[in-house]
Amino acid sequence: MERVYNFSAGPSMMPESVLETARNEMLSYAGSGMSVMEMSHRSKEYEAIIAKTEEDMRSLMGIPDNYKVLFLQGGASTQFAMVPLNLMKTGKADYVVTGAFAKKAAEEARKYGEVNVVASSADKNFTYIPKLTSDLFSDDADYIH
Repeated sequence: MERVYNFSAGPSMMPESVLETARNEMLSYAGSGMSVMEMSHRSKEYEAIIAKTEEDMRSLMGIPDNYKVLFLQGGASTQFAMVPLNLMKTGKADYVVTGAFAKKAAEEARKYGEVNVVASSADKNFTYIPKLTSDLFSDDADYIH
């Protein structure tokens, strides 16, 4: 079988060893008698998956213990609404618009509160990252995107 190289923003190719493991555990993950897709998100097996995933993410990405790691469903467009719905408490957020998705995220956030676009590279079709300094950000923003 010839493999296709997919570098899309969403789903992309995975190592064959990962796919083989998924195939082999499709009917019974780690001897549990059920697939991951069938088990409760409250089961000990699933809790172990989430704990290991969080541990790996913290290690690989250097996420400190005083930060929360959120596991949320939905694609990028869903996240554009979920972020302000969950984090915008005073109704204000700062956004750095560096591409089409950041632009969409800021537009969605405007539905829920005040969005301060701190910097944007839209003037040159998002071909650069704007220079950021601390004085650009709002003191009362609930979050920075």
